[in-house]
Amino acid sequence: MGARNLDKDSSEAIRMVFQRLCEDEGVLQLTFGALHGEFKVLAEAPDRIILGISDVERGQWRLKPGARLSLKLLDRGLPFEAVVDFQGHGRVHGVEAGHVTMPRLLRALETHRLAEFVPDRPLACPFADQHNDVKDGLATAFGEDGLELAPPEGTRVLGDMLRLNAASTVDLRAALGESLVLPVRVAYFGEKVWGLHLSDSADRLAVGWYRQWLLEARHQQAQRDRSRFNPGGLESARLPGRQDLAKPAGALPKVLVDRDPLLLVLAEGEAFPARLAEALGRKFGLAALDPGPGPLTPALRDLGVDASGWGRIRLILIHHRLRSGSAMERCRRLIQEEACPLPILIAGTEEESDLKRNRAVAAGAVDHLVIEPFHVLRVLRTLDETLKLFG
Repeated sequence: MGARNLDKDSSEAIRMVFQRLCEDEGVLQLTFGALHGEFKVLAEAPDRIILGISDVERGQWRLKPGARLSLKLLDRGLPFEAVVDFQGHGRVHGVEAGHVTMPRLLRALETHRLAEFVPDRPLACPFADQHNDVKDGLATAFGEDGLELAPPEGTRVLGDMLRLNAASTVDLRAALGESLVLPVRVAYFGEKVWGLHLSDSADRLAVGWYRQWLLEARHQQAQRDRSRFNPGGLESARLPGRQDLAKPAGALPKVLVDRDPLLLVLAEGEAFPARLAEALGRKFGLAALDPGPGPLTPALRDLGVDASGWGRIRLILIHHRLRSGSAMERCRRLIQEEACPLPILIAGTEEESDLKRNRAVAAGAVDHLVIEPFHVLRVLRTLDETLKLFG
C-alpha cells in the first residue's frame, strides 16, 4: 500500500485532539529556545488552547505575546507536533493559565507505524511466537498493512519472543467477531510493541475482510468523535472552583409500562420502544431513552440509578440504530466506563445474524436479538432466558 498522510489539518480534527486531552487531564510538551516543559490542558476554545502555565513559569520562560513555541503531544498513543504562538495569560476558575493559538496543522511523527486506527482499549489477539507456541497478546493499533501487538504481561525483552523479521500468525477474533488468522512478520520494534506487517502469503479474501473491518472501525470512531465534539469549546471538569454542571446530554427516560422487571430500551425515536411496549407490556415493564453522546447514568436517576446500583433496571436492550454512535460502542462504554453489571442485548436485523452475534458478544453483550423481522415469541423467550441467567 502507498504512504498515507496521518497529519491532522482540518480545524475540527485538530480541536477534537485538544478536547480529548482536556477531558483526560492530558498534558503536552512545549519548547521555547532551550527550555522544555509539560503543561496540563485546562480548556479548549475555537481559537486557542488554555494551558496550566503559572505566572512564575511564564516569568522564568520570559513568555510574551507573539512568542513562537514548539508543541508535542500524544493523541491515542500517536505523537504529533505543531507550532503555536503565545497569546497571553490569565486565570481559569482561579487557576493561573497561559493561552496559545490553535495550530493549523498537527504533523504526525513516526509515520512508519502500522497505526492508522487506535481502539479505545487494546483488543485480545492470540499470536504464535518464534517457537510456534500460542501466546496471549493485545492488539493496540491497526493499519491496512498490519498491526501493533503488545506481548503478554511480564515480557521484558521483545526479541526473546519474536525477533525482527520473524514470521508469526495472529488471530483477530476479538476485533472482527469471529476467527480470522493472518500470517505476519515482525517489521519493527516499538515502545513495548511489535509492528507486525501482513505477509505476502496472506489470503486475499481474508486481507480484504480485515481491511473492510478496519474501514468500518475508523468510520465508527470518527462518528463517535464528531458526536462528542463541542463546537463552543471545552473546559476540564476537574478545574478547582468549577461548578459541576453535568446534566443528561439527552432527554430523560420515559416509562412506557410501569411494572417489574423493568427493561431499559435505548433507541432513536419512539417507534421501536412503543412497539416493544405494546408487544411485551403484559409481562415486562419498559422504559425508553433516546441517548445523547454522554454517559447514561446521569439521565437515569429517576429510575434509581446512582453510585450504589442500577435501581429498578434489570436488562438493557440497545437498538442497532442510535442517534449518537453505534450500538456496539454504546455497549462497550456502558461496561467499561460506567461499570454496568446488567445483561445487555443488542437488537438488529436477521441478516448475517451469526456474525452480528459474535460482534455483540465481543462488545460485552449477552447476545444479538433479532427484531427485524419481529417475532414476539422469539423475543419473549430470549428476554426470559437472559433474565433467568442473570437473576
